[in-house]
This record gives sequence, structure tokens and C-alpha cells, in this order.
Amino acid sequence: MTFLDLRSMPSGTRLTADLVIIGAGPAGLTLARELADTRARILIVESGGETFEQGVQALNRVENVGDPGKRDTMALSRGYTGELAWLNDVPPFELRNRLVGGSSHTWVGKCAAFDEIDFSERSWVPGSGWPMPRAALVDALDRAAEMLNLGPNLYDASLCRRLTSPPADLGINVDLLRTFFWQFSHGRGRRGEPLRFAGFASDMQAGTIDILTHATVTRLIPDESGHRIASLEARTLEGASATVTAGVMALCCGGIENARLLLASNDVCKDGIGNARDVVGRYLADHPRTVVARFDRARIAEIAEHFGFYGLTHGRATHFYLRGLALSPRLQRRENLLNCAAYPVQTLSADDPWLALKRLRGNAAATRWRDVRTVLSDPGLFASGLRRRLIMKRGLPRKIDEIRFDTMVEQRPNPESRVTLSTRRDRLGMPLARVDWKIGWMEIASVARLAELISAEFWRVGLPQPRMESWVLDEDFKRAPFSDMAHPACTTRMGTDPATSVVDPNGCVHGMAGLYIAGSSVFPTSGHANPTLMIVAMTMRLADHLRTVLQRPAAAEVRAAPQALRK
Repeated sequence: MTFLDLRSMPSGTRLTADLVIIGAGPAGLTLARELADTRARILIVESGGETFEQGVQALNRVENVGDPGKRDTMALSRGYTGELAWLNDVPPFELRNRLVGGSSHTWVGKCAAFDEIDFSERSWVPGSGWPMPRAALVDALDRAAEMLNLGPNLYDASLCRRLTSPPADLGINVDLLRTFFWQFSHGRGRRGEPLRFAGFASDMQAGTIDILTHATVTRLIPDESGHRIASLEARTLEGASATVTAGVMALCCGGIENARLLLASNDVCKDGIGNARDVVGRYLADHPRTVVARFDRARIAEIAEHFGFYGLTHGRATHFYLRGLALSPRLQRRENLLNCAAYPVQTLSADDPWLALKRLRGNAAATRWRDVRTVLSDPGLFASGLRRRLIMKRGLPRKIDEIRFDTMVEQRPNPESRVTLSTRRDRLGMPLARVDWKIGWMEIASVARLAELISAEFWRVGLPQPRMESWVLDEDFKRAPFSDMAHPACTTRMGTDPATSVVDPNGCVHGMAGLYIAGSSVFPTSGHANPTLMIVAMTMRLADHLRTVLQRPAAAEVRAAPQALRK
């Protein structure tokens, strides 16, 4: 792969490729990587460069007119801790990374696959149902897990049979609550550091792929018929422009920008590309997050023992899974609830020995001597910790001030929750995205029911009772505080009916030949799980389809090499 920089090219440059991928985040780089062994000339167009640049990041600004700011309740952060705590201060729907690698620069690597029920058409969830069953994605999910350096794609109680030292059976009623696991993606050879997709760009050896940086796409241009994509316009912050022509384009810009770019491309299609039925930008979903329960120090070790990390060996590596709880599918059907899960979050003490050791390894001079004393104060803790980690494959024993249970819930498809265009414009003259995110009663009721069941079942089986949040105890749904989790989805949703979807089951925009979309924006429903594993799997599925598309004569007619600019 060769890096090009639009800032160093003459304004008005014209480029041509077989496939143009817009966005060099997880979806865009996965698509390029999967097609690297083809003959297709591929050009990736990225708004940023290889490092964070404040001017480019400012293009993420939105006009937010909906939740969570619209709710008459206390503010709630996204729940990030430690080195990523600054992410809590980024305004809703602006936590996106414009650089090679995209939002993988600020994720924690948390992954899980969607559940069977997420793909089902549910009578109590209007607009639910995917155009394929979960079984159709098993192969893609396994390929995605391998790419993300994950263990087996098991996230329910069946995983326990594979764990080296599984959690005890607590006797929780599985008709109400089920065990749910998450795992974490790590870079190869860099345990503890989340996978950064930028490495795929630098490691890709394909001579048929180029990446154009500092090139923000401001407009997609159909041909005169308005039914086939023809070219795009890209600009630098300094005002230089380029036109890129291709027979096939893949929009991989995320849940907000995919919709924004389609709506702003209204020169030929007056309502925006793919928006003849006014669906682009609708059904905006995220993962409403809140805290439902807290456990103090008195019996905190007991909760940490049952709801922590559990490991297994797979592919010569140890993979750790975090245990939490979710509403059972039977309960969801019986009580008309949404899919919802709770996971433990530990607040570490400042004098936690393992935290002190991590600071020492990082050469934190300001706290060095205090950290040395902390590490030396309890040598037995390290001996027991190594035994738990290396032999039992369990999480390390930590000194904890508090454990809380956070929840994330899927959203009912709501066409009034949406992205439109603002009258305000960014530095490049593009309308800002106007975001009207709506959190409904079904979402809040599902979270409240999960919280209620955790308290009741913990009491029944003899686990410590949590301190429940006041809005849960008072059933004051209007005061329930939520944050977004920077997981925007469903704004260009997939389906067979153009009246309720933007792309077909292959990811092609209805009525616009040659234009495809990848990423969470094509999800018909959002599930409760973090989206990256599903994004990668769905993108791999799209790559399988594009292998055939790129062999057709229509794509061959525009075959030319972007590297001609480097002569």
C-alpha cells in the first residue's frame, strides 16, 4: 500500500480506480484487506492523516438537538476511566476519529457478537428483523474474530465448558437472566493494548492499493441518469480539491457521516443519494448507557469473584472474557422487552499494587517512590495474582474502591430518531449533521427490569445486595440518566423494502448501482453488544460480494492506476 497526500497534489487532480473506499477506519481497512489479493485497483480516501490533527477532528462537529442533552436529568458520562477518561468530555456524537485507523484509536477493544434474537422479526419491536439469519454470518464472524485476535465466538453460558476455571453456578434463574460474556481485541504481541487498525494499513503489501490522506469527501456524484455512482469530490482543509472516478464505491464513514454524506450529495438527487423515500438518516440508534447498581467495599470481593475475567487457551494464546448478565430471550418475549445487558466496572484504588506496577513500567516519575512502596508492601498479592493469571486463567486480584454494574440496551427502530442536515456549515462548506437521537420508554423499561432482576436474584441466591440508583427504586423513568456510547448505527439500514431501508441485503444503496455502504449504519437493529466485531464480520461479507462485482465488465471499463500521479 502506498500513501498519497492530497495536500501535496495540484488542486483539480483527477484519480481513477476500480473501487474507491471512503474512510480508513475498521470497516474501510477491513474491506481493503479482504480484497488485497484481487486485481482490482483500490483507492482508500481518508479525511485525516496518520496522526490526530485538531483541524480535521473539528469536522466531526454536529448540531445536537436530541438526547442525551434533551433529557431533564443529571448529566452522565460515558463511563471511561484511566487514560481514556478524557473521552467522557467529548460531546455526544462527536467522538469519532478522522485519521488512518479511525475510531480504533480510542476504543478499549470490547467485542461480542449479536444474539440470535437480534436477527429475528419480533412482533413487539416494530421494524425489527435482519434480511439474513445469524447462522448466515457464522463464517464471517469466525474470520472477524481471527482478524481481531479474539478467542472462540462464544458469549453465553456455553463458553463455561471451555474456560480453564469457569465461574461457579450461582443458581440464578436462567428463565429471567442469562450469563453473557464479552472479550477484548488486542494487537498481536501487545497484550493489554487494544488492536489499532492503522497497523493493517502499514502492513498491507498489496501493490494494487493506495490510500489518499487529508482528503475529506464532500460530495458523491451520480451519473446523469441518477441511478449509478460516477465520481466523488474530495477537499483538503486548505481548499485544494480532487475528483475520483470509479465504477464501485464503498462508503465506510460511520453511523453519522455515512448519512450526512448521502444527504449532502443532492446536486443530481435533490433529496440526497438513496433518499427518494426519505429513509436516509432515520432510525438512528446508539447504545443508551446508564449505571443501575453499585457495590461498596464491604463485600466487594465476592462480586469481583463471580463477575470478572475468565480465560481459556485458544490458538496458543490466552483469551480473557468478562462475565456479566443479560435479559433472557424468553423474558424478552414474555414481557415485550428489548435486549439489554449489565457488565461490571471496577473503580481501582489509588494504591492498587498492580496499578502501581503498571505506572512503574511506564516510567511515571511523579509517583515512582510511592509506587515502589505500594508494590513492595504486599509481595504475597503478586504471588497469588500470578497463580490466578497463569494457572487458573482468572483476572488479577485488585484493590477496589467500588464495583458498579453498567447497562447498555438496544433501541427500538424509531424513524423519528434521525440525522438530517443543519443550516450551519463546517470549514469545507458542508452542512453539519443535525442529530436528533431519541431514547424511548421501551429502552428505559428494559433497563429498569434488568436492574430489578439483578437485585432480586442476588438476594435470592445469597449474593451481596447492591445499592440501586434512585430512578430505579422510584420507578422515575423521566429522570433516568443516559449517555451515548459513540456507537451510532442504523442510519442507512439494510433491508429488502426501500420504504424502510437504504441498502439491500448486499449493502448496495437502493436505486444507485455501484454504491455500497459498510459499517454499523447498515444494521437494521443495534443489539446491546459493542459493534466492532459485527462491523468487521458484515464488511467481510460485503467483500465476498464485491469480489464478484469487481470482475464484471462495468468495473473493468474504469480500470486505471492511481499511482500514475507518482510518475
